[in-house]
This record gives sequence, structure tokens and C-alpha cells, in this order.
Amino acid sequence: MSVRSFRVMMVTLLGLGHAGCGAVGSSGRIVITGTIQNVSGTQLPPDTRLLVVWTVASGSPDYTYVWGEGAIDRVGGTFVVQLDNPPPGDALNAGGLGVGVLVLTTDRSLETGDDLVNVPLPRLLGAAGQFGVIYVDGDPTEAAAFRAWAADFPTGYSVGGGQAVPSDFDRFVPDLPDNVVIVVDDWANIGFVEWT
Repeated sequence: MSVRSFRVMMVTLLGLGHAGCGAVGSSGRIVITGTIQNVSGTQLPPDTRLLVVWTVASGSPDYTYVWGEGAIDRVGGTFVVQLDNPPPGDALNAGGLGVGVLVLTTDRSLETGDDLVNVPLPRLLGAAGQFGVIYVDGDPTEAAAFRAWAADFPTGYSVGGGQAVPSDFDRFVPDLPDNVVIVVDDWANIGFVEWT
């Protein structure tokens, strides 16, 4: 995709996003935009993909679930993800709570429903570790039975920023869908919200 085509797509999606997506919820659709902070200094390869990877921790064992894909502008250091439908049930935790993380990868074989557990670390280039795509399916009080902080989010899609909680699991707090930062670095150096 050319830089010009990407920018036209960004303008179009941003216009749609601001028309239908608020800062804290949007029911069945959301547009997420932000910047790519390349700490590693290594140029992203042309085959880099932006995926939404959902963490499911309410059963045993925990797993991740790939669902959703976005576009990146490698030159401009920006990205856009548009989700028009609710995530599949297998991507949700108890109470209908979904927590997705934006991940950059060069793994072209990943498809909907795949788990990142077998992806070699060199193929995981970066992530928005301090942000979550939050989805609440139904009544937020049901999702709050799994994680109390879910009560702060409306039904549907939102974006959450990570907040440390001393002596407990981290939590998400409502954030803006155009405020997300993806960090490109060694996977071990990326800080993730430890909510589970």
C-alpha cells in the first residue's frame, strides 16, 4: 500500500471513527488510531502486519485469540484499526469481557482464532502493551464480576489505558481511541498491563 493510499484510508476511517466512536464506547464498532514508537531503531519490514490479539484468562489454560487486523504507515509511523463487529465468543472472558492487544508481527500464517503461543519471538516486532481494546458484551456489571474495573466501561467497544495497582493486578481505565501507542522493541522490553 502506498503512503498516499494509506493516508487517504486514514482520513476516511478517522472521519467515520469520529462520527460513530466516542472516547469511552461505541457499541459494535470502533476505529483506533495512534503512533508507532520505534525504540529498536530497526525499520519495520514491508510484510509487517497489525493484529488484534485477545487475551482469554477466565478458563484454564489461558490463551490468546487472533481476531482483527489493521494497517500501518511504516514511513509516517502511524496505524489504524477498524472493528465493525463484536469479537467472537471464544475471544471473550467470563461475563463477556474482551481485552485485545495490538500486536505487530511478520508472521503471515496467523489467522482468526490462532494463539500466539507458538509464534517465534523474532516474528513479534512490537505491541501496544499499555493499552487494551476493551469490549463489554452486554451489561458491564456482568463483566465486572470477572474484573471489577470493567464496570468503568460501557457496553461495546472502548479503549483502556493501563494503570498499576499496588499489590494487585493492574487495571484498565477509559482512554481515547486515538491515543494508542505501539512500541517496537524486543518483546521482553515491552511493558504489558498485568491485568491477569
